[in-house]
Amino acid sequence: MGIVAHQMPADSPLSPALDAALTAALALPVQRVLALDVEGRRYWLKRPERHKSWIRRLQKGDPARALAADREGLQALAARDLPAPRIAAAGEDFLLIEDAGRPVSRIIRDQNLPEAERHRVLIAAAEALAKLHRAGVVHGRPKIRDICWNAGRGATLIDFEAFRDGAADDALGRDAMVFLHSVLQVRRGRDAFYDTAAAAYRAAAPERAWPAMCRRVKRFRWLMLPARLALAVKPKAPELRGAVILYRILFASGNDAGP
Repeated sequence: MGIVAHQMPADSPLSPALDAALTAALALPVQRVLALDVEGRRYWLKRPERHKSWIRRLQKGDPARALAADREGLQALAARDLPAPRIAAAGEDFLLIEDAGRPVSRIIRDQNLPEAERHRVLIAAAEALAKLHRAGVVHGRPKIRDICWNAGRGATLIDFEAFRDGAADDALGRDAMVFLHSVLQVRRGRDAFYDTAAAAYRAAAPERAWPAMCRRVKRFRWLMLPARLALAVKPKAPELRGAVILYRILFASGNDAGP
């Protein structure tokens, strides 16, 4: 299988060691994501997911199309100097990307790190998402597990399988909703980390994004009663609890603009 795209500078082709590692990895049974550690650096080989059922395929969509969207997004963002990982190599059914660092979701849970440092990383993550939005780019699913931190490069978004360029306000609002909901989900409720993420995003994002996010959340008000009933039965459901808490934060005071 030949390499059909290359995102590294023309004077920096794949090293022989990385080329050999990639060739060997492509010969293995397909894994959706595989880490390659070569010459002291980490890369991620991504290939189309193989769904085990038609139901799963309906839920997640066409795997080949998702990988193509990821490639398109990474290429578009690299051309505009937006926060996304660099492609080392790409083919018809694979992407090889450089490691972007540690997921922010893990960092803000890491009790071994000073709290001030965790807040600083979360602010960088919020500002990275806002930078995309100012450029009119939508990630599609910017949970904080899909934002990574590297001390040298800062915050970088990964997994652009739902990438869209030139998106409408509602799509920006959905991105912001997913981001803030994921913070609540990881932290298991509102705390100083949510407040940090919300304030940092709102300060750096386009003015229209926050109201769009509030409108998006408000559409789910009819789900709040069923959600609360469900939580009474299953109180440890973090995704459901996060949705209820986000709605309360934004609308408990009746202020559609949020806190």
